Amino acid sequence: MKKGHKILALISRVLLGLTFVFSGFVKAVDPLGTTYKIQDYLQAFGLSFFDQYALFFSFAIFCFEFVVGMALLLGTSQRFFSWLAFVFMSLMTLLTLVIALGNPVSDCGCFGDALLLSNWQTFGKNIILTVLAILLISNKAPLYKVFGKKTQKWATWVCLLMVLLVGIHSLRHLPMLDFRPYKTGNHIPELMQIPPGAPMDSVVMEYIYEKEGVYHSFSLENYPAGDTSWTFVDRKEKVIRRGYEPPIHDFVLLHPAYGDITQEVLNNSDYTFLWVSYKLEYANRAAVQDFLHIQRYAAARGYPFYALTASDRDIVDEWIYEYDIPFDFCTVDEITLKTMIRSNPGLMLLKNGQILHKWAWRDLSTLIKDLDLPLEETYWSKAPSNKELVVAAQFFVLVLIALCFLYLFRLTSLLWEHRRLRKQMQQND
Repeated sequence: MKKGHKILALISRVLLGLTFVFSGFVKAVDPLGTTYKIQDYLQAFGLSFFDQYALFFSFAIFCFEFVVGMALLLGTSQRFFSWLAFVFMSLMTLLTLVIALGNPVSDCGCFGDALLLSNWQTFGKNIILTVLAILLISNKAPLYKVFGKKTQKWATWVCLLMVLLVGIHSLRHLPMLDFRPYKTGNHIPELMQIPPGAPMDSVVMEYIYEKEGVYHSFSLENYPAGDTSWTFVDRKEKVIRRGYEPPIHDFVLLHPAYGDITQEVLNNSDYTFLWVSYKLEYANRAAVQDFLHIQRYAAARGYPFYALTASDRDIVDEWIYEYDIPFDFCTVDEITLKTMIRSNPGLMLLKNGQILHKWAWRDLSTLIKDLDLPLEETYWSKAPSNKELVVAAQFFVLVLIALCFLYLFRLTSLLWEHRRLRKQMQQND
């Protein structure tokens, strides 16, 4: 019985550890995505005054999850990290129950954009993980561990440092892995289509009438037709069941003079530059001259260049006046812009509706050095192949190498200690 319990606890530890590592890693490769999700939660619970700390919370969460997950897999401080995982999962289970009941946000964001779960699916997942944590802490017997007491704390610091470096790099540039529909190589028009036979939204009409100051809603079957004592007020559509929603459903570019130019941009067989800033008020201004340099190059080559933002027109006019900006600004939904590129501002290159490349404002030098040639003669003329699994594998290989060096250090220390004690015993004899 004890042996079976120990095996069950070991399985629980591995499953918990892998889940925590995966959750922490996919958040670390996209820290701004986690920041936006935290801000959604804060706004939903009326805590918007904490928005300024959302980025800090993002780093804290993915560092915590990754370190706890690695500690569980390595057997570091077994009791401490087992209890830490249990307390964390207990709190998350209660939180996700509240969210599932109230549905203030559409998805939990617990696995970033890598794996989208509904709120009830998240609650169920958290119950399972909490049970695994209970099985783990109920086991009193020591389980297999990789490092000893002297080196396990260094293993923890190595894991923390590695995931921090991933988060910082992804924040300063662009996410190392892109799980969003606007990732490089994707064809936007294809992702906007609804396949034949896909389920549509199920909608019923709700009619609002007023009688003697009292408002009442009716359906089409029971509204007071012919009853003049009721006064019609409004008609609303109520969605009973959501149908299929394409991955990209809100990509609309509104030009101040030409109106909706979405199809014109997507159907352009030449290269199109999209300068993206979800809010000009928060945009970094350090690379404005680089963007202007790229726009002049685009104008000379006949490539369209548009600026996309959700800022009000007076803010746009201030930017145009301050920097003498010659390109057209289009209005686009803020959430869409945040999803398109995790940089404010950033740059996107399209051709025939396909996303060829994306740049954070810090990385424009890689493009500018090739701007003495037509784009078709440069590296940027084709979309690179996506290598998500390769990037993820490289990271974990680096972590493994660092831990192996630490493990070799541990073995070397043990050998030297054994040799020292043996030599001391021989001297005593």
